[in-house]
Amino acid sequence: MNGNISTMQTSPSLSRAIMAILAAPSIVLSAFTLPLAVYLPSYYSGYLGLDLAAVGTAFMVVRLLDIGVDPVLGFLMDRTRTPIGRYRPWLLLGGPLIMLSIGMLFMADRGVGIAHLVIWLLFAYGGWSILGLAQLSLAANVTSDYHERSRMFGWWQVAFMIGMLFALLLPKLVSLMGMNSAADGMSAMAWFVIAVTPIAVLPAVIFVRERKRVDQQHSAGWRAYAALMRIGLVRRVLAIEAMLGLAAGGTATLMLFFFTNVKGLQLADAGILLIGNAIAGLVVTPLWAYLAKRVGKHRSLAISACYFALAHSLLYIAPGGNVWVLAGVMMLGGAVYGATSMLPRSMLADVGDHIMLETGRDQTGLLYALLTGIWKIGQALAVGLMFWALDKVGFNPSPGVANPPGAIVGLELLFLGFPALLSLLAVPVILRYSLTSERHREIRSALDARQAAAE
Repeated sequence: MNGNISTMQTSPSLSRAIMAILAAPSIVLSAFTLPLAVYLPSYYSGYLGLDLAAVGTAFMVVRLLDIGVDPVLGFLMDRTRTPIGRYRPWLLLGGPLIMLSIGMLFMADRGVGIAHLVIWLLFAYGGWSILGLAQLSLAANVTSDYHERSRMFGWWQVAFMIGMLFALLLPKLVSLMGMNSAADGMSAMAWFVIAVTPIAVLPAVIFVRERKRVDQQHSAGWRAYAALMRIGLVRRVLAIEAMLGLAAGGTATLMLFFFTNVKGLQLADAGILLIGNAIAGLVVTPLWAYLAKRVGKHRSLAISACYFALAHSLLYIAPGGNVWVLAGVMMLGGAVYGATSMLPRSMLADVGDHIMLETGRDQTGLLYALLTGIWKIGQALAVGLMFWALDKVGFNPSPGVANPPGAIVGLELLFLGFPALLSLLAVPVILRYSLTSERHREIRSALDARQAAAE
């Protein structure tokens, strides 16, 4: 099997087996990320009885500290040399860290303190960063084809949504089995991640062979990041990620408040909305990859941003009180999720080839560290800015509280207007991206010639 798979890798088109193997770690990342962000804060402040403000502060501080981890990881990954490659050793480190930390966080007993939460959150986010960055870098390494990268990151996005669906369904499945406590649901999600992680990670370590690179030069320390930030293509992709990521983060942050206070849904209905959102993204992601092949990645991304602004705004006129109608409208907006996540990462892989040609350095790890850091900053800012703005308009998030009309209007503007406006503002930034498929083909020809001359 090893020989067959490696043979498939040398062909112009990666096999479905390799695509699936490269995408599989995304199941772990999403099944881990969603409960960590949605369920864990309320579990510690409610079921385990920790102070609400202390729990919120712990999450914010750890998230901000975690931003500084990615540049260090990217720096180290680009300098790693082992018999099994540059990135696969990091997969072997990230997987166990996630397994250990989710067990300690999700199966904690009453009586644990805030220090327990902070320590294991640090390990959890560290493991997530290692596994995610290693997966992205390995995926960018195994193929140099412009369109093949879109296809590969499409598989990656589909796997991410599969993990998300499992994470959303598990609490409901556990309750149907008669295990209704919060601890039962949290344990089920933890055991799922623990069981799936080795199955999802080890095949990439065993069967995926990294391509050898001519590059042996490296810039030192933070100067390497400063040098990358001076490159216009890098700044543009990061700006796109920041704007679209902040729009998505704002939507996620205010979703529960909007649907319970404006549309009259129960909190338990949120899972149905999220599942619909994930299904739409799962089904439509291959279409975005196809469109990217037809019109180019940046044009496809610009179309998705315009589409999201329109689809998300339809929630304003959607009737309240009917979870299925609202889920349908949410699915319209969720259809772009694959494009806004997949395409910037695929574009950045192409930018990495441009940098390789210009400088002789393979800086894939550094590039994805920058992108991941920008994403994390966007998520942190989304929570901070949205909650600050809600406070300013007088919104009270306590269950059962009747908010004044001004606060409700403010919530609607923030949930509907802010993400739509950011998406539209991102369009001209996207359309000025200049690395087309034709230009990338020229870059790859030059790099392949350099590689052949060096061998």
